[in-house]
Amino acid sequence: MSDRYPQLLRTERHRWWKPLLGLAVAALTLILGSIAVVLAAAAIAALVGVDNPFSDEAMSADTPLGLAGTNLSIAMIIPAVLLAVVAIHRTRVGWLSSVEARLRWALLGRIFPLALVLVVLFFAATFLVPPAGFGDIDAPPGSRLVALLAVILLTTPLQAAAEEYGFRGYLTQSIGSWFGRAEVGTVVAAAVTGLLFALAHGVQDAWLFGDRLAFGLVASWLAWRTGGLEAPIALHIANNLVSLVYSAATGSLEESLSATDLDWPYAVLDLAMMVVFALVVARLADRWHLRVRRAAGVAGAAYGVGAPGALSGPPAVGYPDVRSDYPS
Repeated sequence: MSDRYPQLLRTERHRWWKPLLGLAVAALTLILGSIAVVLAAAAIAALVGVDNPFSDEAMSADTPLGLAGTNLSIAMIIPAVLLAVVAIHRTRVGWLSSVEARLRWALLGRIFPLALVLVVLFFAATFLVPPAGFGDIDAPPGSRLVALLAVILLTTPLQAAAEEYGFRGYLTQSIGSWFGRAEVGTVVAAAVTGLLFALAHGVQDAWLFGDRLAFGLVASWLAWRTGGLEAPIALHIANNLVSLVYSAATGSLEESLSATDLDWPYAVLDLAMMVVFALVVARLADRWHLRVRRAAGVAGAAYGVGAPGALSGPPAVGYPDVRSDYPS
C-alpha cells in the first residue's frame, strides 16, 4: 500500500526533514500571498470610495469584497503547497492531486453532482428538525445579493479546493512520508489532519468540532479510497456553496461565518450525509475501476518530469451544519 495517495511523497528523494522545510516554505508563501490579496482588496475598496479600506467594516466577510478577500486568501494555499512540492521535494506537483499525477477533471465532474444533490437533500432535512422553519430572514438588497452570490460561485470552489490541497493533500502526504509502514502513516495522517482541520476553525462547541473532525476523517478516507482529492473537493465545494448561498439569501451570512456552536441533530444529519456520500463514491470507484495506486515505474519527478523510482506498484481496479456555519 506504499503507493497509495497518502504515501506519494515517500519516494527515493524523500528525506525526513523535507516535510518540515516544505511546510515552512508553504506557510511563508501563504502569508505573503494572503497579504497581497488583502492589499489588492483594500486598493479596490479605496477605488470605489471606501473611506477606510482597512477597516473591519470594509473587510468584513459578509460583504462581497470582504468575502472575496477571505476566500482568495485561503485559495493561496494551492500555490503555497505546489511551490513546496517543487522546490523542496523536487517531485511532480500532480501527485498532490491524485495517483495519476493530475487532477482527474472528468471524475470531479461526475462526482460533484452527486455531492451537490446529497448536500441539498440533507440540507432540506434540517428544516424538519424542531423548531422547524427558516428563522429570521433579512434578505439583503438585490444588487448586494447578486454581488454576494457572484463572489460565492466564483471563489468558494477555489477556497474549498485549497483547503483540501492543504489538509488532505500536502499535510497528509508530508505526515505519511515519515512512516515506513504505509498503514500506520495513513491512519496517523488522517487523525492529525482531521484534528488540525477542526482546530483551524477557532472557537466552537463539542458538536461543531466533532462535525468538522468527522468531515476531515471522511475526506481523508475518500482520498485514500479513490486515489486522489477529487471526491473530497467535490463534497467540500458542494457543502460550502449550499451553506453560503442560503446564508447570503437569508441575510445570515455574518452569523454563518462566525458560528461557534451546532445543535446535535444537525451534526447527526451532517455525519449521515458524509457517510452516505462516502459509501456511494466507494461503490462507484469500484464500478468505474478507478486507479488508486501510483502507476508502476513513476515514483518521482523533478520539476514535473517523470522519473523512475521506488515505491511503485500496479494499478488497482477498482459538514458541518450547512444551515449555520462556514465549514471550510
